[in-house]
Amino acid sequence: MQNRLGVIFIKRKQLIIFILAFVVVFLGMNYFKLSDNFLGNKKYVYVLGNVVGIRANTEGVLVLGYEDNIQYIDKLKEGDNILYINDEKVNSSQDVYDILNKLKKNIVNIKFERSGKILTKSVKTKNEDGIYKLGFWVRDKITGIGTMTCYDPEKNQFYAIGHPIYDIDTQQVLKIKEGNIYNISNLEIIKGQDNKIGQIKGNFDIKNIIGNFKNNSNYGIEGNLNQNSINTDNKKRFQVASFKDIKLGKATILFASKDNEVKSYNILIKNIDKKSKILEVEIVDKELINYTGGIIQGMSGAPIIQNDKLIGSITYVLKKNPKKGFGIFIGEMIK
Repeated sequence: MQNRLGVIFIKRKQLIIFILAFVVVFLGMNYFKLSDNFLGNKKYVYVLGNVVGIRANTEGVLVLGYEDNIQYIDKLKEGDNILYINDEKVNSSQDVYDILNKLKKNIVNIKFERSGKILTKSVKTKNEDGIYKLGFWVRDKITGIGTMTCYDPEKNQFYAIGHPIYDIDTQQVLKIKEGNIYNISNLEIIKGQDNKIGQIKGNFDIKNIIGNFKNNSNYGIEGNLNQNSINTDNKKRFQVASFKDIKLGKATILFASKDNEVKSYNILIKNIDKKSKILEVEIVDKELINYTGGIIQGMSGAPIIQNDKLIGSITYVLKKNPKKGFGIFIGEMIK
């Protein structure tokens, strides 16, 4: 009996020990899950800095300017974005030609966007030897170069250029229908000087798309990368900073070197505007100054690192002094 009770006691003890061990393991697992979730609140991304080619089709077509005979210009102006002609969708400049010459009308109804508002106007057409036109130039595609800021592998989302894509002639923010990004080869730097902004030139293979985007916001472009288009094997993930993390003083930017390899260069954060969340920056790295002269066209999007955190990206340059410019807080780009 004693033995039986002893056996029973041992089994109960083992059972109690097992249950306690299970509870400890279970709580431990939940502890690690809670810790992971806590760390998850601190977002981590791959920081990039590589230069890419950008091509995009606009949503509708953008009015650029007028032909010589201005009597045919009626109610539309530069910067207007034409969306429909007589309720037919316009996706390209070819669509404008095709629709007008199918309708063959002296007056058409045009639906267009101006300063964020959708308007409809009746507009005269121009008939030259049986060919119907609107009497002004339009654009439906853009091509340029910019710098990638970061990549979020959880969303397969990239962020780049730090400001919206503008039309070079009208300075209007373009409404993008679809766009692609490409790797750059034969990188060429035209060095900036006082009162003269430098720029990046390069070749890109339009058949080799590495990513696509549709969102052209006030804080840049964002989209998805094609599989294996960015090698992250040797890249470090950086924590995405909160605005309070940003301090005046030393920081770095990442940008493509002469060999098209991403390198780190020294800058200073000179001012932090708490209202607009704009950072005033100055390039102080002698190597970068000798290389580019400062901030140049195409450098927009270059990531800014401070205290091992991604704090923002380069956006604009001061024309009178290309060593100085501005950046945007990363939290504005990554919502």
